[in-house]
Amino acid sequence: MTSAGLELQKALLAHLKADGSLEKLIEGRVYDRVPEKAAFPYVTLGSTNIYDWSTGTERGSEHLFTLNIWNRASGRKSVFAIMNIIERLLEKSALTLVGHRLANLGLQYSQARAEDNRDGYLGVLRYRAVTEELPA
Repeated sequence: MTSAGLELQKALLAHLKADGSLEKLIEGRVYDRVPEKAAFPYVTLGSTNIYDWSTGTERGSEHLFTLNIWNRASGRKSVFAIMNIIERLLEKSALTLVGHRLANLGLQYSQARAEDNRDGYLGVLRYRAVTEELPA
């Protein structure tokens, strides 16, 4: 069986990279691992915590993960614009996961702030997802 966390990550990254309105702002720069000298703005998959969410009859997982939006230009305005698109994209998304079903996906928290030590701005979107393992 494949990892629910890995399948969720792959589906999220593919979904974000496929959106035209997001593409206009970040030019496909959605990363799990940021390449050296990556151009701004870009989106990264931040921390992920996975918890057992199994019942007596079904195996499942709860995923708490963050998406980070990084930019150096235009202050918080551009970070908020990118965050808004991502929120709309994931609000009603039907992500397809191999070996698992996405039962629930919801935004829990968002933040935009200056990152003085990085000479730019950071947006944070924290999501909660629940996945169920599909029968083999």
